[in-house]
Amino acid sequence: MLYLSNMDEIPFYKKLPYRNINLNLTEPPYPQVNQDDWDISNMTMNDYDLFICEEGSADFYLNRTLYTLHPGMALLVPPHCLVNAKKVSTEAVVLVAQHFMLYLFQKTDFFNLISYKPLIRFSDWDFILHILSEIKRIIAGGRESWLPLDTNPLFMVLLTRFMEEAYLETDIEENRKSTLVLGIISVIEKGYREPLLLEKLMKLSEYGYSHTSNIFKDYTGISIKSYIIERRLDAAKDALLRRSSVRDAAEAAGYEDEFYFSRIFKKYTGASPREFRKRL
Repeated sequence: MLYLSNMDEIPFYKKLPYRNINLNLTEPPYPQVNQDDWDISNMTMNDYDLFICEEGSADFYLNRTLYTLHPGMALLVPPHCLVNAKKVSTEAVVLVAQHFMLYLFQKTDFFNLISYKPLIRFSDWDFILHILSEIKRIIAGGRESWLPLDTNPLFMVLLTRFMEEAYLETDIEENRKSTLVLGIISVIEKGYREPLLLEKLMKLSEYGYSHTSNIFKDYTGISIKSYIIERRLDAAKDALLRRSSVRDAAEAAGYEDEFYFSRIFKKYTGASPREFRKRL
């Protein structure tokens, strides 16, 4: 039986453990008033970019697909997407833009786990305007003094409202697959040190290992085994950052054999545990 299969009728994003979702604001919010000569030409970003329009209108081309942004609307631009944009209204285009990444359990791109439409209209626009005004007030003292925690909670509210409008229902089979992936990630996070973890994970799925791993890779970009290894090595790195011994780092990562752990660590990081610790 699939993990959480009795919840197939619930939208997937509502099943996500929000306490384990990490928002990373990579730059300060960017309020902007764009006049006649404004445009964006062949821009790509390494992270997500949310544009919220307060006034005016603009055409955005995301990999040549046209989206027209009007007041009260938001557009989510994914990483590595080719962006072109131009002003199409007579009045200035007033936007607030925010670069960010959103991770589940610090590793998995949140938006890879769901289906969503990139362009939405907020149903509670007055509330959104209030949040935007608070963000502008916070950064009015200067972008150079801004810290992510200054606006992180407010932007998370905006993202939550965006998700409520943008989420696309998927068929039952697709919902089962995404729920399976969430279940696997949750079990790995809780038990990545367990020696028989793969066997435990396979009990969550009605599919064989190969098909389950392919489903997992479709959503996360890596195989189940690679995800487990990376999670274990993250724990080892945390231990080494605390100046723990190599043996203790191996134990923190779930490896009983210190020498095998060192080989795996060097294979994936390019440095031995001792070399990694010396670089700190």
